[in-house]
Amino acid sequence: MKQLLAGIILIAIIGVAGFLYRNIQERPISTTPNQTACTLEAKLCPDGTSVGRSGPSCAFAACLPPNAEVAPLSIAYAVPAGYIANPNALGSDATLFAVYEKTGSAGNPPDAIVVRRYPIPAGKTANDVMLANTMYESSGNQPKSMAEFAPIIANGKTYQSIVLERFEAVVHSAYYLPRDTDVLRFEVLEHGIKNWTDPKLDVTKLPQHQAFLTMLATLQSN
Repeated sequence: MKQLLAGIILIAIIGVAGFLYRNIQERPISTTPNQTACTLEAKLCPDGTSVGRSGPSCAFAACLPPNAEVAPLSIAYAVPAGYIANPNALGSDATLFAVYEKTGSAGNPPDAIVVRRYPIPAGKTANDVMLANTMYESSGNQPKSMAEFAPIIANGKTYQSIVLERFEAVVHSAYYLPRDTDVLRFEVLEHGIKNWTDPKLDVTKLPQHQAFLTMLATLQSN
């Protein structure tokens, strides 16, 4: 009787051990400690694509080109096709934060999109800053009032636009975006404009100006 009972116990132990071994083989224990399951959120990039959270901190992944972020200004946008960032153009100008260039046609210099920032000093307004930092390049004169600017709305944001230069096939325009403590200035410099002397020329219809306006329409500001 004792031998029968011992046999039953031995069989039971062998069965349990076999079950545990099989369970371990089918479900191996994870060797990666503190794995984090990120929430299924999506961040919308300026060009309309989206990215999710990933990594140990579950931070949003970076938006891929043509999206570009200027972290010091808390802005992001989609850079127009053909434009490439030129960090060497920044130099020591403290107002300059980004320069994008596109190879010109027929031997012309590259077209360019420029991003600047001007802080609003104590006791001054955004209008004061815009007037103080705008100059008609051909004459060297400054605008006398904001009446010389034209408001342009893009993606719900109101810009104050002005043409700085129309000279020798070059058109240079600036768009100002006032914020609480500073003013952002976006510029588009276009070369090879054959009808630059035409008083009826609508610069907003120029191809590079159109690409520039499309970029402003993607602007995200935190």
